[in-house]
Amino acid sequence: MALPFISTPGPITAVSTLLQSTLRAEKEQWLSTEGLAARRRIRLQQVLLRASETRYYGAALRAAGVTDPASFEPHELERLPFVDRRVIAQHGLEAFLSVERAGLIDVMTSGSTGTPGHFLRHKLEEADYSARWWRVYSAYGCSAWDTQINVAIADKPDRAGPITFLRRIGMLPRVERLASDAPPEEVLQRVRDLSPPILTGYAGAIEALAEHVLKTGTQVRPPRAVFCTAMEVTDRCLELAEEAFHAPAVDVYVTNEFGVVAWSCPSRRSVLHVNDDAFVVEVVAQDGTPVPPGTLGELVVTSLGLTSMPLIRYRMGDMAARLPQACECGRGLGLLTRVHGRTTHAIRRPSGALITTPLITSLFGRAQAHTWVRRFQVREEPGRHLRFLLDARQPPSEVQRHTLTEIVESSVGHDFKIAIEIVDHIPMAPNGKLQFVVPLPRSEQEAA
Repeated sequence: MALPFISTPGPITAVSTLLQSTLRAEKEQWLSTEGLAARRRIRLQQVLLRASETRYYGAALRAAGVTDPASFEPHELERLPFVDRRVIAQHGLEAFLSVERAGLIDVMTSGSTGTPGHFLRHKLEEADYSARWWRVYSAYGCSAWDTQINVAIADKPDRAGPITFLRRIGMLPRVERLASDAPPEEVLQRVRDLSPPILTGYAGAIEALAEHVLKTGTQVRPPRAVFCTAMEVTDRCLELAEEAFHAPAVDVYVTNEFGVVAWSCPSRRSVLHVNDDAFVVEVVAQDGTPVPPGTLGELVVTSLGLTSMPLIRYRMGDMAARLPQACECGRGLGLLTRVHGRTTHAIRRPSGALITTPLITSLFGRAQAHTWVRRFQVREEPGRHLRFLLDARQPPSEVQRHTLTEIVESSVGHDFKIAIEIVDHIPMAPNGKLQFVVPLPRSEQEAA
């Protein structure tokens, strides 16, 4: 997995690496748990050897008493410090690089945790990033030659890498990019024009498009699959997408830092397969200690392929739980619950328990409120108040409003005073995503 770099690889080298990475990714998902663990161990040691050449990780390894990265075991990762965007910004990108900066690809994140991220990647590492996407596409019967529409950021520039090169010379079809806040009727027209086998996009945009298809009764040629990314992918989103497009709806946990970390199992789409051949994924409590399988915590990811700018014990800010059982599909890849949102997008009860997007959507489901609520946002306010902002498709009846209020009160009314308000519009954030749960700023939480 750790790639032997050529300082300035040509397009043929990059494409060759892409093909090798894709074949390896296709094969390795079927390895046994033990086989994957052995490869993880070797790849982690290779990454640590490269990381020891950087200023930041070199100092961190010495401080942890790690003198021989080649004998390091995965369970020893707990000896190393966590890294996040603030740590990287504090020390500067150069402190994390094991190679010269010239020629590396800039990778930027939107700042949904409050701090935008800036990372660097080699073109050959970009090939590995693409190979993991192809693993997901292949699992759902898609191929690299399929046309696709992506409803996310319309003007997002293509990063340098083998996929961009192949699209530029016409060997692969270009991706049609549409804005996540584009009117659903415009997106639907492009979908009907192109009939793409691959439809992907931000979960909120896919949900809005699916609702429009169902509302208008428009007939759409079914894609092979609908891939939902970013934000929290809710049950409602997946159910509507499957109903509207008559195709599997897939939850893909993908980040700019790492690419595809986990994705819906084709045999059991309520759980995600972790790309265990490419990452070590830990789940930790608020204080950074490990939590047992089945317990919700923050995801901490170590890449086994990034060596130009290693990312070791990187705090994602996303919440999920590892699951201990093996999957009946036959893949050796471990299992993860669907992501429950970000740690910074959860409201904490006095007991410490979290109010997350899945909890809120379950309350709306029990109240059958999705029949009249288009979008919602829950905002925590001082004095232990929760304000539920509802973008309604139609005015609710007294019974509908009372039912929702009663169910919400029974779940969270013991800890908060509840207010339910109907508003004209709930805007997307500047990054094109919708934040469902908005807690108080940390400073106000501590003062409360």
